[in-house]
Amino acid sequence: MTQTHNRFKTRRWMEVVFISGAILLTGGLVQLPLGTSDGPVSLMISTGFVMVLLAAFRLLQPESVYQQDERTKKIGAYGLSYSWFLTFLVLFALFWINYLHIFALDVETVTVGLILMMGISAKLFPWHLFRKGDVA
Repeated sequence: MTQTHNRFKTRRWMEVVFISGAILLTGGLVQLPLGTSDGPVSLMISTGFVMVLLAAFRLLQPESVYQQDERTKKIGAYGLSYSWFLTFLVLFALFWINYLHIFALDVETVTVGLILMMGISAKLFPWHLFRKGDVA
């Protein structure tokens, strides 16, 4: 009975995230033609879009996909640890590339690159570990 209750809470939370994202997205799109500052408006639009997209994918998945046991939690923890370690190594490499003047680093490019690298590696490491079977 507690397992059904936990599933309900998870589904309810995704509905809240979806509705909040839709409100942010709509609010940003409404303010766009009013000529307000581009920074907050684009932040609202992008945040709302990401929230709606992630919550929609999660709501469309059956509940059995998200059941966790000790093995899935362990693999997830290892995958995220590997992702963070890779991020530290990339930051270390970027520091030395900048320090040795190998090429000039643009802040926007580095930020977007790190965000993409962290997101992709946070999905790829657990995927690889699940295919491998288990972590040692």
